[in-house]
Amino acid sequence: MAKISFLFTMGYLASGLSILFLSQVVTKSVYSTAATHNSSTIDAGMHLLVKENKQTPIQFSSKTDFEHESTDLIANVLYRKPSNLYNLMQPNGAYSINADWERQQANKWYIETQKYSEEAIIGGLVKNNPQAIQAGFKMFDWGFAHQANDGSFFLTGDRFHSTSFFVEAVAHALLVIQQSPGSKQYAYQVAKYKPLLHRAARWMILPNVWKNGIRRNKPYAHRRYLVATALGLTGKLTGDEELIKYARKSIQDGLSLQHPDGVNPEKGGYDSSYQMAGVMFAQRWVTYFPNDSLSQRVTAMIERALSWEQTRILPTGEIIAQGNTRTAGQEKRRNGNAKLVDPRTVLRAFAYWGSVTGNQKWEENAQKIAKFYYKIP
Repeated sequence: MAKISFLFTMGYLASGLSILFLSQVVTKSVYSTAATHNSSTIDAGMHLLVKENKQTPIQFSSKTDFEHESTDLIANVLYRKPSNLYNLMQPNGAYSINADWERQQANKWYIETQKYSEEAIIGGLVKNNPQAIQAGFKMFDWGFAHQANDGSFFLTGDRFHSTSFFVEAVAHALLVIQQSPGSKQYAYQVAKYKPLLHRAARWMILPNVWKNGIRRNKPYAHRRYLVATALGLTGKLTGDEELIKYARKSIQDGLSLQHPDGVNPEKGGYDSSYQMAGVMFAQRWVTYFPNDSLSQRVTAMIERALSWEQTRILPTGEIIAQGNTRTAGQEKRRNGNAKLVDPRTVLRAFAYWGSVTGNQKWEENAQKIAKFYYKIP
């Protein structure tokens, strides 16, 4: 198995949220070679990665997650108009297909659809827009109103996976609130939602629930990082070490799946959209758990994954969908529309990592995507 040496610099402030500069030489292994990858391609990719890591040490800023979310391209592209972050919400907080379900225009509701509360709240904090923040809380309220006594959202479709999305969204939003200028103003809401969130996360690790959920997640690499971040951030927020233990299991599973060329596989192939969904969740893990022994390997995974993703971006900024296993029109979203590449997720992952590392090349990729999809000059 090929080995890669690179410089990894990381430290941690007492607050548990800021990352300082610390030099450490780390040697890590590359995982699972897919049968579809020929050795010459792998060797070329590995040579390039080793060369880049020798020349460009990874350096991390001292910013908090809230500050990364406030970085220019995220704040002024993705959060540019806060009202757009909740425009599919009904007055009672039901979002999109869940509103259709209430009107008996859909057969199922999905708790994951309430995850858009996360962007509404964080975007509202970044843009100082109380209306967006309150809309996010309404979406939380609708979701938790459908929570069963055991912590589950019993009637939701796709119970484990759908719940993991909502748990991640709530945990992330509450942690960002605590770092923001609105921390005191919204302390009541944080205290209100923490026990409800904790109960949902604890349901996820019930033996039979966990076993069945992990089995269903098997074909999808990005779900490892989603589950890890959902449980890890909830554990961080509530002080529940058992949740973090399960999160680490999911991280280790995800790391074992990455191909040497940087692909995190989806349904036996690659997908330029879901690749970045997994990266986005993994980035949050590194931000909140910089001292965890797995975080060095997660950082290496992210760098490889982003390097592969660069090959899927045209000079114009368009993201290539050809060859994707899921978002080239093969699958449908919960609302019945075809799944296509999500430029928001791809842009976010590049911009966020650019903010974390200060590496201009990641920022440049985000800028190209912003110009193509959002007409940002």
